[in-house]
Amino acid sequence: MDSSLIIHSNPTVAKIMTHQLIRSRRGHSVWFVVLALWSVMFYTACTTIKDTAKVTVRTVSDTSRKVTGAFGAAGADIRHQIALIGIEDQSATSSSGFPVYFQKSFAELLKTSCPECIVETAVGRILKSPPRLASGQIDGYALAAIGRPNGLNFFVVGTLSDARLMDEKTGFWLWKDTRYKIRAVLRMEAIDSATGTKAMDETFSEEEIIDELRYQQLQSAGPLSFGEIEPIFSRLLPEAASRLCATLGRQPWQGFIVAADGGRITISAGSAVGLSVGRTLEVFGSGRVVESKDGLRFLQLGDRLGEARISAVSSDRAEAAFSLPADARPGGTVRLK
Repeated sequence: MDSSLIIHSNPTVAKIMTHQLIRSRRGHSVWFVVLALWSVMFYTACTTIKDTAKVTVRTVSDTSRKVTGAFGAAGADIRHQIALIGIEDQSATSSSGFPVYFQKSFAELLKTSCPECIVETAVGRILKSPPRLASGQIDGYALAAIGRPNGLNFFVVGTLSDARLMDEKTGFWLWKDTRYKIRAVLRMEAIDSATGTKAMDETFSEEEIIDELRYQQLQSAGPLSFGEIEPIFSRLLPEAASRLCATLGRQPWQGFIVAADGGRITISAGSAVGLSVGRTLEVFGSGRVVESKDGLRFLQLGDRLGEARISAVSSDRAEAAFSLPADARPGGTVRLK
């Protein structure tokens, strides 16, 4: 028999079926709400866990370096001297605020997160951009020639390589939506003055969610100003500083011979980095220059010439005398024994 005839002929049955239909619809609505809330909570939890994990890893790494001695390879009391250079891809922003921001903010971060590292400001301010080869790659050999006489162990180049507006589809089914974001990318390179090679070349990225109205305003305004992406870099730089300090901590300290006279040598580092009278140095001659197929030049460590003991020291210079005669010349390197 047709169910419609039963409903019309029996009001009680019709009432029961109507209540069941309402409860069914209410049940589906409740499940829709629960599913929506779960999706939001899941996304928020994932984001929070991700951010917390970054902070935790950075904190553990920083604490470990402080306990064990960040520059274990160099000696806990000897510091690397570095110069900071900030540059930006001109297509990334409409202003040139990043270079100054990077030099100032990153130097401040290194003072607290990596106190074993000294930031030399004069060279970094004068050298607005690192020398490059015709291919566009940083010329590490040319930087080494600048760094050695100035006692610089590393050049740290921070590049604002990308900054853009993004929109992406999110959710599924009834909860499809569009999320609007600002994305910024930082490239961090550390050039070793001893060899002209890269001790570090890493990329860090971060995003910030904005509302649709702000997205439309920024999109119509053209290239992003640095002020719009500065909050993102306030979160990016601590991680970059931690990674840089960990990387440099694995590198042995090396000094550079700038003068030689008989059995004495002068190196371009002194008490500012931790050297003192009586310390013994291993002395190496000038290494040969090696050139790769793509035109990059590197310096090899020269032969070991002997040992020299520091006899006089100033803030940025130290003199040392050989225990046995040796043919040392400017361009050689020294290491702590």
